[in-house]
Amino acid sequence: MVVEAAWTTLAERQGARAWLARRGVEVDEPTPLLAVRVGSRVLATRSYQASYSVLSSVVWVVALLPPVPVLARFLVFTVVCTAYPLLQWRRVCRADRTAARLVPAGARPSLRVAAGQVGRRYLAAVVTTFGGGVVLCAWYAANPVGWAAALVIGAASVAPVFARALRAPVIAEDEASAAVDAALRAHDTRAFAAPFMFTFLVWIDLSTSWPWPPARFVPAIGYFVLVVAVHVGAAIEARRQSLPRGHYGTVTR
Repeated sequence: MVVEAAWTTLAERQGARAWLARRGVEVDEPTPLLAVRVGSRVLATRSYQASYSVLSSVVWVVALLPPVPVLARFLVFTVVCTAYPLLQWRRVCRADRTAARLVPAGARPSLRVAAGQVGRRYLAAVVTTFGGGVVLCAWYAANPVGWAAALVIGAASVAPVFARALRAPVIAEDEASAAVDAALRAHDTRAFAAPFMFTFLVWIDLSTSWPWPPARFVPAIGYFVLVVAVHVGAAIEARRQSLPRGHYGTVTR
């Protein structure tokens, strides 16, 4: 097939091999299609890490220090939380466009099937994060304008990642690569959307006033605990997933 002529790098093949191993598949050389798609994602999640680790500490200082204007706290935190995964995700989109030219066009899975592949618990966690944030912003926030702006930016940043995961055509040449395609839909929404980070907007809002009145503090704590619990449940569900038997590459030993 045409895909067999795909050029892949050693780093992509190594990344794809490690990713497959974590899902119960041991290969020495992944197929070129999987090396392109999976390897690009592994490399993307490693990119910009040094810069982001330095920047993240600065962002927390900006977000919590009293002299910084409240609106700036929300916006700086949100922009950094959205820009970092989206920069990585751009590399993934380029790799997928390359992969889509190597195999015949596939059909889009139904929304119900795609939602199951992404993980319904995870989708519930995302809805809880933003839905609960909207409720707190509307009824309990000390700084509703800044919080609302941050929620809008956050929702706009995760929307394209989830839209692609739920509506993109299948890129596969056989049953094994179709199984990987399904697994990557869940992987992308967890690696390149980061909705959980927007839970911390509640702490930025609380940091702007002291002492915290129970009418604001109790709902905020309840929201944070609920979101953490739902995300933990989604993470446990994801850890149980593995790939079915199939041809994912060559095994020489």
